[in-house]
Amino acid sequence: MDKPMRRYLASAVAEEVKNEIDRAEEKFGSLHSLHEGIAVLREEVLELESEVFWRHDKEKTDSVREEAIQVAAVSLRMAMMLLPVPINLPDIEVV
Repeated sequence: MDKPMRRYLASAVAEEVKNEIDRAEEKFGSLHSLHEGIAVLREEVLELESEVFWRHDKEKTDSVREEAIQVAAVSLRMAMMLLPVPINLPDIEVV
């Protein structure tokens, strides 16, 4: 895969991950600790593993993709917890 296609696909997936973060935060609230984060991440990885190894229809990849997006979203939520929050936040346009 060439770099322009890789960048395009990464951008599309990043949008899906951001949407999943919003969905999870609205449904479950923020992660309370890294311990909770790793527990949620393990659960999502096990669900992804189950979809990869045990799904009956090997041609349907929607559920695998959905679980992979959820794994990425939880990982990103954990990484976001570790960022220092600046005192003076810049003006951010929410899209």
